[in-house]
Amino acid sequence: MPRVVDPVDDAAHQRSATRPRRVVALAVLLVIGGICMPAFAVVADVGPFWGLPAWTYAVLSPVYLTLAWAVARARTWAWWILVALHSTNGAYLLLSAASMNDAAAGRDLIWPAVYLVVLTSQRTRVWFGITHNNDPMPS
Repeated sequence: MPRVVDPVDDAAHQRSATRPRRVVALAVLLVIGGICMPAFAVVADVGPFWGLPAWTYAVLSPVYLTLAWAVARARTWAWWILVALHSTNGAYLLLSAASMNDAAAGRDLIWPAVYLVVLTSQRTRVWFGITHNNDPMPS
């Protein structure tokens, strides 16, 4: 009987035999975030998203865990969601830091910047199938 291969899983396997460490780090950070979100729901004034109602943290928990799974499985849509999420978050924090002269918002820019550097690295983009090994980063 012929072997049935999931084309998405097979393509991910062909891109890289092992996950880059950066991808593992992304997945681990997302799992930690997903585990911490219910605790943030209990203590509504603590957490990465100030001013959101407590139930939002409970909703974000499965979203973070789903993204962690998708990152580990090299799902291209997860890369796009994470780039959009962290770009938007970074832009908001940058505008907040500039308009309110808020040093805390400037300090909070570190996480979106770290995520975007990791997400746009060559190995990470190859893992997600955004580019091939020999393609330069798009300008």
